[in-house]
Amino acid sequence: MLAVETEWKAASAGPQALPGFCGHSRLRLPLAGRACDAQLLRYDAAGFHVSAFAAAGIAMPATIERSVQKRQAEFFFGRLAAALAIQEHGHAAGQVTIGAMREPVFPAALAGTITHTGSVAAAAVLPAYYCQGFGIDIEQPIAASSIDSVEQLVLDRFERILLQGLAQLPYPTALALVFSAKESFYKAVARAVGRIFDFSALRLEAFDLTAQRMRFVTQEALCADWPSGRRCEVAFCLLAGGEVLTAFSW
Repeated sequence: MLAVETEWKAASAGPQALPGFCGHSRLRLPLAGRACDAQLLRYDAAGFHVSAFAAAGIAMPATIERSVQKRQAEFFFGRLAAALAIQEHGHAAGQVTIGAMREPVFPAALAGTITHTGSVAAAAVLPAYYCQGFGIDIEQPIAASSIDSVEQLVLDRFERILLQGLAQLPYPTALALVFSAKESFYKAVARAVGRIFDFSALRLEAFDLTAQRMRFVTQEALCADWPSGRRCEVAFCLLAGGEVLTAFSW
């Protein structure tokens, strides 16, 4: 089970003085029989300033320099969370660059993943030899005005019936969890698959609220490691701010 998000006080050299910083916590993720901590940073994009990049020693790509303030804050706090995760594993906080598929590229010895939504960013890393792929994702509960479009994008008929039968969770939260789980799966297997694939490639089969797990099955052959019919489980939890977080490794 994913642990509840808990407060973690950063060291004196931590991010507290950075513009837009609002809080730092950690979350224990049990992945493929091994646990690791996701580093979560809460921030206020309106209070962010690009001077934070130099202050924290994080490179600012030209595309981010030209972006709006909100995108700059997302990128910065995602990379800062990644630096904290890397340091916690005993590595120097090198730059996390941008790959050919726009994915974050971590140091070769590490498998890492970054996510952000609204006012929270998170990152986690594992030693590269622990897994072949690793992904986490955070989402807000789906807004009422977006439910129809997200359903059409993410769910098939079977999945929609399954979610509508979950009385223990508000439907916008349950829908966000499935969306997030499929995003985490995509991040974890994208390198092995080597191409973009749709949400329909993965179907929700079961939802275990007690164990905080969702079981999925592939609906198409994605690659040699992920043929049609392979099953997997994605872990999840609800964060203190109402967001959902999912995690998957293989």
